[in-house]
Amino acid sequence: MLDVVAVGEVLWDIIGAEAHLGGAPFNFAAHCCQLGARSAIVSRVGRDELGDRVLARAGELGVDASLIQCDAEHPTGRVRVTFDAEGQPAFDICTEVAYDYLAATPEAVARVAKADVVCFGTLAQRHPSARQSIAELLDAAQRALLVCDLNLRPPHYTPEVVRDALSRCCLLKLNEAEVRVVQAMLECEELDEDAFLLHLLQACDLELACVTLGAQGCILRTRRERVVSPGYACEVVDTIGSGDAFAAALVVKYREGCPLTEVADFANLVGAYVATQRGATPFINPDALQAFAVQTQRSST
Repeated sequence: MLDVVAVGEVLWDIIGAEAHLGGAPFNFAAHCCQLGARSAIVSRVGRDELGDRVLARAGELGVDASLIQCDAEHPTGRVRVTFDAEGQPAFDICTEVAYDYLAATPEAVARVAKADVVCFGTLAQRHPSARQSIAELLDAAQRALLVCDLNLRPPHYTPEVVRDALSRCCLLKLNEAEVRVVQAMLECEELDEDAFLLHLLQACDLELACVTLGAQGCILRTRRERVVSPGYACEVVDTIGSGDAFAAALVVKYREGCPLTEVADFANLVGAYVATQRGATPFINPDALQAFAVQTQRSST
C-alpha cells in the first residue's frame, strides 16, 4: 500500500454560515486515502472546538491524525471563502493560527523518513517557524517522492519560499496563473510555456511537471514526453478541493507506474468529479466515478 504523508495547513473554509474542513495538504491526504493509499497529515490545530472537529473528521476520512499537534496559544486555521460569477473561489486567509507554528517533532520526522510520498505547498511556510520545521521534515524524507502543489495564495508567499520549494520537489503541480508568476520570479518570461517547463525540469531536477488547465484538463511534462489531456465537462457545484483531488489521483497513478496519458486522464476525472460535489473531501465512490466517466463529455483541447 502506498504510504503518503502530507505536510502543512489544515483549516476550515467558512462559506456563508457553514464551515467545511479543508487545507490543501489535508484534502490531498484524504483523497489519497480514498484512492487506496495509507495517508497521514502533519499539521497543527488549536485547542478549540474547530481543532477537536478536525481530529474527529480526519478519523472519519481514514486519515492518520496522530501527527496533528495541538496548540494552546493559537487558534485552528480559518479561511473566509467567496465565489465569483463563474464559481471560482477567493480566499481571505486568517493569520497567526496554529499551523503557522507547526513543529518538526521526532514523531513527524520519523514518519516522513519512511514515507513513499511527501506532499507540501507554500501556504504553511508563510511563517518562519513553520517554514523551518517543514524544511527539517523535507530533509528527513530521503526515500520519498517529494510532491509540491505550489498553491500560491497572495500575499502568503515570497520568491524565496517558491524557489526553495522548486529546489526540493521531484513532482511539481501548478496552474496556468502560477506558471506566469514563477516565470516572472525566475526571469524567464521570454520562454513559451513548454520551453519553461523543460527549463524547470532541468534546472530544478524534477521528474514531472504538471500544469492544470481548469475545465480544459492538464499538461504533464517530463524531459522526454509531453501529454496534453482534455478535461471532463461537468456541472460545477464548487471547485474547493477539486485541485487537491486531482493532485492525489495524479500521484497515486504516477506511483503505480501507469503511462502518463492514463495518469493525466485519471487525475482529470477525479478532479472534475469532486467539483460536482459539495465540500472539499466528498466521498469518492468508485462506481459513481466510473459512471461519471461514461456519462461526461471530454473538453476540447
